[in-house]
Amino acid sequence: MQSKLDRVMNKKLLLPILSVIIIVGISQLAFAEELEKASYITVDKEQFKQPQSKYSGEQITITGFIEEYTRGDTVFIIVIYPDGTQEKMQTHATKKGEIHTMIQVTSDSQIGVHNIILKYRDIEMASTTLEILERQ
Repeated sequence: MQSKLDRVMNKKLLLPILSVIIIVGISQLAFAEELEKASYITVDKEQFKQPQSKYSGEQITITGFIEEYTRGDTVFIIVIYPDGTQEKMQTHATKKGEIHTMIQVTSDSQIGVHNIILKYRDIEMASTTLEILERQ
């Protein structure tokens, strides 16, 4: 008799437990999709050595994503150099909001941390840094 009662109780508990597991799983999946859609900017390497020669250089690949991008709108990438000066570059994203551009590290590039800011519709959407190390 006790084992029959246990089976009935287990069946009554199983449905609510499975429901909670499914609800938690769905909410985590929705949260992960939201994170994927958040605007970001990144560089392919966080540290670069300044090239030895003025005739050689290294490309830095900048990638990013703009949430709710409108096709054809201008996107700005602002580089703030270690001495505080700025360079503002214009680009466009794909229709899905993806950004892909490059900048060059040369023997004249400033040593130190460079801040890179992604700006869209006069709003700072995301930022990252890269460091240029002194050549040895």
